[in-house]
Amino acid sequence: MASEPQYPIREVSRLTGINPVTLRAWQRRYGLLKPARTDKGHRLYSDEDIILIRQILHWLEQGVSIGQVKGLLNHPQPVEEGSNWELARQSLLAAACELNIGRLEAELNELASLYPAELLLRHVIRPWLLNLTQLERPDAQLIEQSATALLARVFTQLLTIKTGLRVAVARAGQCHELAGLLTCFELQGLECRSVYLGHPEPLQLPLSAGRLQYDALIVVLGGGLTQSWFSERVHCWPEHCFFTGELGQVYAEQGWLECPYETTVSELARKHDATFGLV
Repeated sequence: MASEPQYPIREVSRLTGINPVTLRAWQRRYGLLKPARTDKGHRLYSDEDIILIRQILHWLEQGVSIGQVKGLLNHPQPVEEGSNWELARQSLLAAACELNIGRLEAELNELASLYPAELLLRHVIRPWLLNLTQLERPDAQLIEQSATALLARVFTQLLTIKTGLRVAVARAGQCHELAGLLTCFELQGLECRSVYLGHPEPLQLPLSAGRLQYDALIVVLGGGLTQSWFSERVHCWPEHCFFTGELGQVYAEQGWLECPYETTVSELARKHDATFGLV
């Protein structure tokens, strides 16, 4: 027996990590979801809808494009793992190398509207940024700078959420500025507002916590930090402080981190939900 629709779209977003814009796009463009409606026209989702969303995520994780998922839901079959993500990376790289800014902007916006932030960052954006740094051609620097500048502009424009948990984001150590912006973008995918603090000295963080009234702090860890750096600043971190960033794994293995650490924000959300207040 089917369950009664009971979850508004914001609650579904919290439970699944898929933002409302993407859920609506899946329904409108691909007919993947058919939520009920309240008398006022608001969407209501059932337990079966949530199970279906998780099935969709499974296929996306395998590299199936969102346009191909519907057929696989009813008739599962083996797929070439990662193929859609690889095509997306290649297309972004080609547009960047051609300095085709219009095409690159359109593709970034399309990807951001159709795919969950966590999957998009992990499978497409971060590998693509690495590809840009590895180009060996006379105009490599121009290509990388123009592409990253556009990415920063597009993702900044997408940070439009007005409600939800308010999370501050700061960088520490040798960490590219884009790392903070990508963290803000991933937070929005988790229905969180972000306050980007840049690269502040941790000793100033207690002042920012009082003035900005954020619920949690995410510190993206870069290279070059030492055990003494962490020990001298252990009293600077607010109650709900979390570390993230791939290089943080090195510090975690050394036992230097006093706050919860995971490689990505989404992993923090899954593993520390009691304090982080997310999925």
